[in-house]
Amino acid sequence: MKYAAHIRKSDNAEQTVEAHLAETAVFAEKYAESIGMGNLARLAALIHDMGKFTSRFNDYIHGIGDHYRGEIDHSYAGAKFIFEYAAGRQDPLAYETAAFIARIVISHHGLHDWLDENGEDCLAKRIEKNEGYKEAFSALSEAFGDKIDQLFKAAAGEYASIRERIRKISKVSKDFAFYLGMMERLAESMLIDADRTNTADFMSDRSTEQVFDTKKLWEAAQGRMSEKLAGFSGRTDRISLRRADISDRCAAFSDHKAGVCRLIVPTGGGKTLSSLRYAVECCKEYGMERIFYIAPFMSILEQNSDVIRSICGDEFFLEHHSNVLQEIDSEEELAEYELRAEKWDKPVIAATMVQFLNALFLGKSTAVRRMHRLCNAVIIIDEVQSVPLKCVNMFNMAVNFLAKICGSTVVLCSATQPVFDSTEFPVLFDERKDITGSYGEDFEIFRRTELIPALTVSGYSFEEAAGFCYEKYLDHGSLLAVMNTKKAAAEVFNLIKSKNDSADEENKSFLLHLSTNMCPAHRKSIIAEAVRRLHSREKVICVTTQLIEAGVDISFGCVVRSMAGMDNAAQAAGRCNRNGEADGISPVYIINVKDERLAGLQEIKTAQDASRLIINSGKFEDMLLPEAMEAYFRKYYHERADEMNFNVPGGKENLVDLLSLDTNRFAVKKIKPLKYSAQAFKTAGDIFEVIDSETVSIVVPYNSEAEELISRLDCDIKSPYEAAQLMRKAQKYTVGVYDGFKKQLCEAGAVIQLKSGALGLKKEFYDKDIGITLNGSAPEAIIF
Repeated sequence: MKYAAHIRKSDNAEQTVEAHLAETAVFAEKYAESIGMGNLARLAALIHDMGKFTSRFNDYIHGIGDHYRGEIDHSYAGAKFIFEYAAGRQDPLAYETAAFIARIVISHHGLHDWLDENGEDCLAKRIEKNEGYKEAFSALSEAFGDKIDQLFKAAAGEYASIRERIRKISKVSKDFAFYLGMMERLAESMLIDADRTNTADFMSDRSTEQVFDTKKLWEAAQGRMSEKLAGFSGRTDRISLRRADISDRCAAFSDHKAGVCRLIVPTGGGKTLSSLRYAVECCKEYGMERIFYIAPFMSILEQNSDVIRSICGDEFFLEHHSNVLQEIDSEEELAEYELRAEKWDKPVIAATMVQFLNALFLGKSTAVRRMHRLCNAVIIIDEVQSVPLKCVNMFNMAVNFLAKICGSTVVLCSATQPVFDSTEFPVLFDERKDITGSYGEDFEIFRRTELIPALTVSGYSFEEAAGFCYEKYLDHGSLLAVMNTKKAAAEVFNLIKSKNDSADEENKSFLLHLSTNMCPAHRKSIIAEAVRRLHSREKVICVTTQLIEAGVDISFGCVVRSMAGMDNAAQAAGRCNRNGEADGISPVYIINVKDERLAGLQEIKTAQDASRLIINSGKFEDMLLPEAMEAYFRKYYHERADEMNFNVPGGKENLVDLLSLDTNRFAVKKIKPLKYSAQAFKTAGDIFEVIDSETVSIVVPYNSEAEELISRLDCDIKSPYEAAQLMRKAQKYTVGVYDGFKKQLCEAGAVIQLKSGALGLKKEFYDKDIGITLNGSAPEAIIF
């Protein structure tokens, strides 16, 4: 009997189960070869849909009977088969290998917790099923029976080899179990991608996998890089020569295949181009498949993607972040972009830190699917100090796994390097960990700012902070003031505005305020206008929260930073005298603002305490140097060590525990599972969130286009595609607000419930200076 796995709607062509399993196995083996797991992946793929070898499923796929989608469990059979196959061998390695493959097979449609809250072994319970098993066993044996013995023997050897490599990088049972869990997720990633790719190929009657000649790609990229660098060769000033030297040192570091290393380059030192040069050299020299550029903010990604695209070529490059979707108009273009973003099969990818961490830890199958693309790659992680504190230990172990097990090179980039090697689960840096070697002279040459503490015993009121800022503006001609909260920024802005309005004409500045209460299009417009005026040497004051501190190419004559972390101070300093336009060293003042309410912002308060310790120590003549940052992070991480394992809100668990030994559930186990295979993948994946999304999105009437979109979203929409297209276009006019503020806005009558389900804001509640406001008589936003 021929069993159907899929039926193509366009022509009713059928793909047999045997063909689907065999073709999926080819993809899975290819994905796994680079890490030495090809036979294991091939075997898992050959049995993953074994449960479709039944008359019952065949009837369902042909529409016979009253079966509904998801009713037939076609995953359990392959898991049961491999367990039974290994059962008679009396071999612990065979049993452990079979259990590993079984868990992969069971999870190819979604992650599982291997112990439930009562300590029951979920896998053992699942494979107790028997419905249709004899028929499926017979069909599988006929199709692939002659291959199983050889494949299982080779798979067991591969599993043992990787397990031993994991043991060598583990220091305790918890990180050993965590790494084994990452290995399982990686294998699931390969199977999910192989399964979906083969299914998509058949259903669309075309190849959906993009395959590239990466050898030629890296050679071409190397050539374009050389041409670009040659364009700088005529520059003989001290800064240009040092940039060239940093770039050359990065290229020279490719003389060996690195695991985990650091790139510490001062602001303005050409970090993006130098790291990309290193990545291209590594890929060419060691046959690596991909380059990933990871950054925490979309502003950095957008700024650097043009550079990456110019070197690597547009057809080989994927820019994966939500802003890209706003520029897509056709349904076909959207479908192609979404496929590439889900598969990550381009050779060069720029993605956010959120997407990177999601691929490693989020529970959604689309995220799991991407993970295996991080193997055999050069992964550049920019502004690495931005890894959320709660994610630090998970991030560290993931980096170790990618480098030591998956064969990737991970480059941690920042002028303010955290001490990831001093946490409970440290990053395992290479012995040669610094790409540029000694970097002290680099910072000396690029020194353009000085950190000046201007702290007082009692702290500054908002009025005093505004006065201090305005005084420094008068001294330096332009000023950036960075506050810790939106309320503080708005208060100081309004107080400076009063001073500016009453100032003599010659002292008046172009005054700006930036806040996440403004939509992205509004903020982008304000920043662009500020840059234009600063380039024209006009007088500018900008009062903002930390949203401007990274990824914005802008330069002021002076900066005032409300005290937070030393890394925040360094990032703010990067917006001062950025291009060396001042004759000497420009000041970056640190002030303590007592009127800021930080009761619910413990992270900032702890950062302030650690910063104060560094400032008061008197050990650092230049507090922007890497040595000062290292001392700061050591103190900061020590104080918050118990928050680095992603604590579960309202409970005693954390995600490191759930993804390793899951001790709470293991303690009440009813059936003894393998000790290191009790991970709660589904629970952890459901909880995992890089950025706490406690906000509600509101579309604001920033300009006429935004008003038109609000109007269209309040009409009857013809199709889901039209609704999705409108929401994509509205994204740049959307502001996220917390529930408390949303409630206040609703009580003020500011929010409109649109027919599409989205929320809109009435025009009179959007202020040109502040953004969303409770004041219902706001002046219209100025469009620059």
